[in-house]
Amino acid sequence: MTKEIYDYQVRCKACYKKFTTQLLESHEKNLWLVDKKDWYCETCKIEHFEKQTSKLAKSHAKRGFPTLIGTPKRVYWAEKIRADLINKVNFLKKSLVFNDDDKEKETSDLAFDLFLQEWQEKTDAKWWIDNRKITVRNISDRIQKLAGSLD
Repeated sequence: MTKEIYDYQVRCKACYKKFTTQLLESHEKNLWLVDKKDWYCETCKIEHFEKQTSKLAKSHAKRGFPTLIGTPKRVYWAEKIRADLINKVNFLKKSLVFNDDDKEKETSDLAFDLFLQEWQEKTDAKWWIDNRKITVRNISDRIQKLAGSLD
C-alpha cells in the first residue's frame, strides 16, 4: 500500500522565507507538524546545525571531551547524544548517597573520572550514534566495575 505524499508551504524560522516540504503522514498529523515544528530552509538549517554543534562542542570541550570526527550531520547528532549521555552520568552521580564514608565517596569519584576518561577517548561520531541507547543502568554497571578494580 502506498502512502499519499502531501505538499505544504512552511515558513523558515530564521529568515521567514516560504518553502515547500513534503510530508507522508495523515493530513491531520501533517497539519499539526506544519504548525508546531520549527522549520528551516536548507541554508538556515545548515547554519542552525553548525551553531548548535559548536555550542555543544564548546561545552563538552570544557569538560575535556575532544572534537568529534564525522560528517556534519553525524557530528551534530553525536554531540546531542553525547550531551544526553553525559546528563545521565551526572544524574547517576548526583543520585548516589554515601553513609558518611569518605573512602567510599572518594572511590566513587575516581570511578566516575575513569569512566568519563574512557568516553573522552571516543572521537568518532559513529561510536556515539551506535551507543546512543546506553542506559543509566549500563553506566552504573560499568562504574561499579571500575570502582571494584580500584579496591
